[in-house]
Amino acid sequence: MNNTHFAPDYRTCMQDAAHAYLLRHRAEYLVDSDRLFISAERHLIVALEVPASLAAKLVHLAWTDIQQVEPLSA
Repeated sequence: MNNTHFAPDYRTCMQDAAHAYLLRHRAEYLVDSDRLFISAERHLIVALEVPASLAAKLVHLAWTDIQQVEPLSA
């Protein structure tokens, strides 16, 4: 039997980290969602050492995924 395991790539892992951050901290930023977005970007850049240009894209993708399921302000 061939058990092939596919490890998620770097971008997927970092997007998942952005997604988790947005969900974990959304209650802190009920009024100003721009601040939550910026905070998530900063988290990726500082804590996970993601390049700034990539961090913005990944947070945007995570944000969009969440918005399709439920609004952040809900």
